Amino acid sequence: MNKVAIYVRVSTLEQAEHGYSIDEQIAKLEKYCDIKDWVVYDKYIDPGYSGSNLERPAIKRLVNDSKSKRFNGVLVYKLDRISRSQRDTLYLIEEVFNKNEVSFISLNENFDTSTTFGKAMIGVLSVFSQLEREQITERMQMGKVGRAKAGKAMNWSRPVFGYEYVNGEYEVNEFEAKIIKRMFEDYMAGISITKLRDKMNEEGHIGKEIPWTYRTIRQTLDNPIHAGFIRFKGEIYPGNHEPIISKELYDNVQEELEIRQKKTYEQNNNPRPFQSKYMLSGRIRCGYCGAPLTIQISKLKDGSRRYRYTCKNRNKAKTGPTIYNDGKKCESGSYFLKDLEAHALNQIEKLQLNPKLVEEMRQDRKEVDHTEDYQKRIVQLNKKIEKLSNLYMSDMLTIEEVQDKSKPIKKEIKSLEAKLHDAKSSNIENKAIKWVHESHVNVKEEPYDKQKEIVNTLIDKVSVTAEQIKISWNF
Repeated sequence: MNKVAIYVRVSTLEQAEHGYSIDEQIAKLEKYCDIKDWVVYDKYIDPGYSGSNLERPAIKRLVNDSKSKRFNGVLVYKLDRISRSQRDTLYLIEEVFNKNEVSFISLNENFDTSTTFGKAMIGVLSVFSQLEREQITERMQMGKVGRAKAGKAMNWSRPVFGYEYVNGEYEVNEFEAKIIKRMFEDYMAGISITKLRDKMNEEGHIGKEIPWTYRTIRQTLDNPIHAGFIRFKGEIYPGNHEPIISKELYDNVQEELEIRQKKTYEQNNNPRPFQSKYMLSGRIRCGYCGAPLTIQISKLKDGSRRYRYTCKNRNKAKTGPTIYNDGKKCESGSYFLKDLEAHALNQIEKLQLNPKLVEEMRQDRKEVDHTEDYQKRIVQLNKKIEKLSNLYMSDMLTIEEVQDKSKPIKKEIKSLEAKLHDAKSSNIENKAIKWVHESHVNVKEEPYDKQKEIVNTLIDKVSVTAEQIKISWNF
């Protein structure tokens, strides 16, 4: 290692309480470089920035220069200078520095990833990072359960049809409430969900700007919120809001839903509510010949059924307008449906635990042409922030002045980065990425129909061979 980058950061509060001044950090780091006979490539300075996240101009420049391999080492005075988040520290070390053959050294902790001990410490950081993620998730879940037990609204960002969200609580929307009452009463009068849907849409899909669907009506009839309750993680709690229908009517509808559903199963001799609509339907392909995989159902001696996916070309060559494998028979095997579905859900869960994987998958994608103006402007704004940092270093500006002047600049950068992201992504891609970053559901505990919806949002194609299952995502 002969060329290093020095990174320094200080917040106003830290400088006042602990004396972590920019000049002192740089002086000690430069002396250390002299002792080691290292050349300082550049100094990356973030004055007045919190270490709680990576939204800092100098750290972003450091990441970009690391990927460009402009140096082979990063030196900091103390580990918390690079970040106060275990997850962000681990991300920088493993996903940025190590992948680009850049060593990371912290002077105060004698932490050096080029040594055996330093590499072992990465594992320790990884353990604590995982613990931090799990603690955050646990606290969020506890907070949500507490909110549900207190009878408070759980999805205030998008109120359930029939209610409005006002000052933290649900309030009845009188017009929508009449539609809800009519829906429950008509269903109990013997009208099917399909006829309810058609009837409401013929009348101008009343209460909604978009047409009613079978699914939305089915979900409405199943939602206990209309009877004055809150449902969270399969548990039902008394709510603080005013009910639209009586609990008796709600319970009667639930019984009727179950009775009609059983009749449908018996008529169709199908254990699932929707025939041929499995989680990976339309997305799963043979990894050998590219043909679609189709479901094969076998009856077992105990009366249960076994579901397997097999290649369309396995028994005989495909004929017709679409021909796979040059019309030859495919020698692929069969795969258990539950194993493939479990794999898909496991991969989605991994993305939820580490959303940064999404950006890794998208790194090699080309940027669209009209992003150039956004990128140029972001570069110009980052240079302005860098100039402010230099003025602070030269004692020509105070920390307070730097923060005040950089605030509108950072706001514009954030806005441009959002536009740049939108310009790069399609609507499907945006929806998939948003789900990964914002959804907090446990995908493995969701109902089957909901799991299928999540798979459709995130997965474009699944290619299967005996050796591997390859998922192509919508981002």
